[in-house]
Amino acid sequence: MRSRGAALAFLLVAGCAAIPAFAAQEPPAATPTPTPESPKAEPVIFRPIEGHVIINLPSAEVPREGTLTILFTHRFQQPVQDSDIHDLFSFDNGANIGIGLGYVPVKNLDISFYRSSELDVYEAAAKYQFLALGPFAAGVRLGEDWRTERGLSERSSFFAQAMLAYSLGSYLRITAVPTYLSRTNGQSFIYQTATPEDRSCQLTPFGSFLCSGLYDDIFNVPFAVSVAVTHSITIHGEVTPRIGKANSKGVGWVVSLEKSLLRHRFCFTAGNQRETTVDQYAASVPFNHRAKDIYLGFNIIRQWKLK
Repeated sequence: MRSRGAALAFLLVAGCAAIPAFAAQEPPAATPTPTPESPKAEPVIFRPIEGHVIINLPSAEVPREGTLTILFTHRFQQPVQDSDIHDLFSFDNGANIGIGLGYVPVKNLDISFYRSSELDVYEAAAKYQFLALGPFAAGVRLGEDWRTERGLSERSSFFAQAMLAYSLGSYLRITAVPTYLSRTNGQSFIYQTATPEDRSCQLTPFGSFLCSGLYDDIFNVPFAVSVAVTHSITIHGEVTPRIGKANSKGVGWVVSLEKSLLRHRFCFTAGNQRETTVDQYAASVPFNHRAKDIYLGFNIIRQWKLK
């Protein structure tokens, strides 16, 4: 009995002594895996949409190769100041209407044809974008205007334009369009008193002055600003400086609020410059307008991918 008791006591003491050793051999607690950080949301970028034209001025952009563009312009003839609620603030009156087509046969080259009902002008042009690098874009445009309105002494004008665009951030683009015009539209008009230094005016037997409105070698630098409000809404503005040589009545301007959908653009316009062809808008506000006049209108642009 004593030997059994001694053996049991020995086993109990040995087991108690082994407990710390087993505890020391236990594996260390696992380090918790850090939770991966959720990726930061990319900021929403709104890019000004210009496309074939801005409002009246050509854009530095050229649609993709194989794109066909159709353009409708509508400018009401009566100034808002001379209308009221009875003619819906000029909407019930006549309008100058333009219809145009553009096609990109090869990359960066846009061939266009446009007809405006004001002076029955037909405009053909070719535009080429030679630079699109970061915020910069640049192109050139050459063309001719033919006027088929009755009573005009000069029918055609050659023009050359450069489009120089720079984007400030993601929401703002500024475009300068240096423009050379060989001859203005040549629409004659009568003044009771001649404008100083206007060599196109001659005294009539009735005591008034008949002015031809013909001015050669016109150079002007219109510019445009485009601001993206959302991904599909853009505000555009265009300004054409006054040219004293061409007897313009003041600085020309027009603004628009544009909504863009898939291959569609619609913009509502307002400004004192309702002309849409180079031979008319390059000389700013023409003789038969007042600088304070505001004309309403709209543009509709539709594009198709043909190849």
